[in-house]
Amino acid sequence: MSGHRSSITEEHRAPESHAPPTGEQRTPTAGYVLALVSSFGGGAATALGKWNLESISPLLMNAMIFSVATVLLSIWVWPKGGLGRIRATTRRGWFWTAMFSLSSWLAVMGYWAGIQQMDPTLASFLNRSEVLVAILLGMIFLGERFNRIETAGAVISFIGIIIMRLTLRVEYSLGFWLVLVGSLFFGITELVSKIAVRHVEPVVLTYIRNAFLAVTYWVVFWLIGYSFAGLDRVWIGVVVVGFLGPILSRLCYVMALKKMELSKVAVISQMPPVWVMLLAVTFLGQFPTAREIFGGVFLIGGTLLMVVGRRPGWRSRLVENELPA
Repeated sequence: MSGHRSSITEEHRAPESHAPPTGEQRTPTAGYVLALVSSFGGGAATALGKWNLESISPLLMNAMIFSVATVLLSIWVWPKGGLGRIRATTRRGWFWTAMFSLSSWLAVMGYWAGIQQMDPTLASFLNRSEVLVAILLGMIFLGERFNRIETAGAVISFIGIIIMRLTLRVEYSLGFWLVLVGSLFFGITELVSKIAVRHVEPVVLTYIRNAFLAVTYWVVFWLIGYSFAGLDRVWIGVVVVGFLGPILSRLCYVMALKKMELSKVAVISQMPPVWVMLLAVTFLGQFPTAREIFGGVFLIGGTLLMVVGRRPGWRSRLVENELPA
């Protein structure tokens, strides 16, 4: 769910340096592993979450999984000076943490509400449009512009979304728009998360975000009239999703951002639909139609083009590598 989930808009303004990376960026292999684990965790959480949502509401599941995630992460954070690490957060850090938490709340709610209404693989494909959203936000707020590769990728992505919408089964219509709204906020979340990790430790950022989501989901759950019906049948699945999504997927993602460029993390983050499809077919017996898969492939192909096109200096490096010594 989380996870997963990716953008490429923070590589802006400053040209990419050819000097060897320093500090936390010296371990690209660890970054690849973390990004891969994040993508699998997000895909597995989506497939299992669909099973949970056949018995309980998205609001109850969100309240439960982020409560589980907060408790589990507390075991890690508090023995290592958790309170002091939280207090050390600056005002700017708190601001970006708040923005990160708010956008996450809306993204997660829209995504799970949509998955309840449609095939999880199709929803995972559609959620890849968050990359397009993130790049558009970069154009609006960071003054970035599309190059030719990115423009081609954006067009292909839009074609994929249109194909998915036109071939969509009628019963999936509401879920389509809910997931699309969720992907909008996921795009915002990924832009904000890259800024937030500059001011807050990844573990602390994830912990505060999970606690915020747990408390606020419970408040809304009680205010609109609560019902725990069906929880007895899927509580184990809820606990597992609480680990896979908010902890494994999200934490590995923000840690990967500290190890390697966001554009590289973004490429690996396009993999969740593959995991979701394998798990959904194996355990849920759900499989999207050929036309829906076709649209999803267009969407993923377009986002990958945008990721490649966004990497600064990729053309110049290619030319340099082809020049004779």
